[in-house]
Amino acid sequence: MTTEKVNDLEIVPLLSFFDPKKFRLIPADAHMFSGGISEIPVHINLHSDFGKQLNFDTRNLQKLYGFGIICKEMIVVNQGVYYSQKRGGKLRLVELNDCGELWIMKFDFFDASSKLYAVKPNVVKELLNQARKPADYQGLRPYVFYCKACYYS
Repeated sequence: MTTEKVNDLEIVPLLSFFDPKKFRLIPADAHMFSGGISEIPVHINLHSDFGKQLNFDTRNLQKLYGFGIICKEMIVVNQGVYYSQKRGGKLRLVELNDCGELWIMKFDFFDASSKLYAVKPNVVKELLNQARKPADYQGLRPYVFYCKACYYS
């Protein structure tokens, strides 16, 4: 997306959609599992420079995963209090994308439509720094598999 298009997006207050006390980061290998019935999955795409500003180690990851509890503003977007499409939820996923001076918040809906807004980077930083994290959170659990025949030869 070009800088002009990003600058044309409506800037919205991110913390009115996500409460940092009700937002949690999860390990990358857990993102394929669903959250609670009132949690929206969130994918965060960030540059390594932004990751250095956070109060936890992202190990130069470019993608973080999390869940946010559906709050008042999100109920309006989701058109319901529950995430599940079976329970009337319309919102499939929220993406936060680092575009430098502004971040893009993208709402992806179950009907394949999407809606874009801009949010300020200092608010994204606040959300991520105050989010709940597992005690051993590093954003990613690296799994290394070795073939004994290859490793020891």
